[in-house]
Amino acid sequence: PPTSDTSNFTFDIEVLLRISPIQILCGYYNAHHTSWGCNYDCPRGNFIKAFALQAGLEILAPSTPTRFGTNSANTIDFTIVKNFLYPSEIHSISELRSDHKTITPNFFLQYSIPKYPGKLKTNWRKFKDGLKNSEFINPHFVNTAEHLDSIACRLEDEIINAKISTSNPVKENYIYHDSKFRELNSARNLAKKMFQTYRDPVLKRKLNKLNKQIKKLDQKIETDALTNELLNINATDGTVWKFVVPFKKKTKNIPSLNGPGGITNTDLEKANFLAESLETQFTLNNITNPDTEELVADSVMRFRTEANSLCKDFDPPLPSEVLDCIKSLRINKAPGIDGINNKMIKNLPLHTILTTNTIIHKIMTLGHFPTRWKTATVVPILKIGKDPTDTTSYRPISLLPSLSKIAEHLILKRLNNYLKENNVFCPEQFGFLEKLSTSHQLIRVVEYVYLSPTY
Repeated sequence: PPTSDTSNFTFDIEVLLRISPIQILCGYYNAHHTSWGCNYDCPRGNFIKAFALQAGLEILAPSTPTRFGTNSANTIDFTIVKNFLYPSEIHSISELRSDHKTITPNFFLQYSIPKYPGKLKTNWRKFKDGLKNSEFINPHFVNTAEHLDSIACRLEDEIINAKISTSNPVKENYIYHDSKFRELNSARNLAKKMFQTYRDPVLKRKLNKLNKQIKKLDQKIETDALTNELLNINATDGTVWKFVVPFKKKTKNIPSLNGPGGITNTDLEKANFLAESLETQFTLNNITNPDTEELVADSVMRFRTEANSLCKDFDPPLPSEVLDCIKSLRINKAPGIDGINNKMIKNLPLHTILTTNTIIHKIMTLGHFPTRWKTATVVPILKIGKDPTDTTSYRPISLLPSLSKIAEHLILKRLNNYLKENNVFCPEQFGFLEKLSTSHQLIRVVEYVYLSPTY
């Protein structure tokens, strides 16, 4: 009410906000502020504005007034939203026979955001707050591979949605023009206008002279800017590499490809031709042996039947291990098919890290790796000196999700420890072992031959 104490104005709102982490509060607040379309600020409006900023609330107000007086129109009906990160719109509708209008907020729960071609700036604090309210996963309820796949997909969707809802386009920097350049440009425009009006040869000569001065000044400004940039390059802070990288990039589009079905021109046809070529290159030769395959199948079945758990001898992953893996990630690496880059992973809250740790633990207990985490984005790279129109001239680079790499690292660490402790490795194996390589084995062969009596 208008006569209520301003200090107790938000008391009921605070009580409602404590009920649930996600809240949508619509109503008549009788609070005036220019932030939501009013003509002036009142003490109650300033109080609720400060309260919203401190509590991390979002105020949604319609673009048209919600109350019409005799000589006034103000927006004093609006919606307060807490941790409900979905696109929305709000309208005021004339459905009541009074000076008030009804407000109708609409939230789009299913939406698709077009990719913004420019740079985006993310509010990482809001990003963390949005992920803190995600549903906690009870590991005792994850008992099937299908459920594990769905949880992994849901985790990706939550991270991507939080990133989209907390990112805004970055405005391009305005180009600075020298004051002398602006003066010459204004004089040139005036001379051009006068010449087009009077067609005087003197004005034409003046226009040409000003054009030459502008061109020389433009070249001088560009040269000075490049010189200043070169002088500020430092070999210790990485600015040299940032300056050189654009000159080293030789990005080229894939030309038309010659395939078994003819010549391809569209991107879809090129992708299909390259996929067929890579599938042919990586198809294994037929070296099947029925007896060996039956022996391996029986061994695996017996192992799964006798063991109570697939990770019986492995320690479950700890959240601290996941944090250590996240700290070692490099920000400038390309993301996988999920679109989650390493900077997003470094800003994950503890709640999401615990969810990731639960998924990795279930991978070890169920013996199933999420299908989504095994799907890679394949980028074809042209081999040096090869024909760019031939599909066999391209080698693939697979970009896997960073979350799957973290899971692989923790699982591989436990497998290697188990193999070392139980002496499973044969003495002749040097490849894929820590601090060893095939070169060391070749050196042993050379020494054996050299020290042989019959050498």
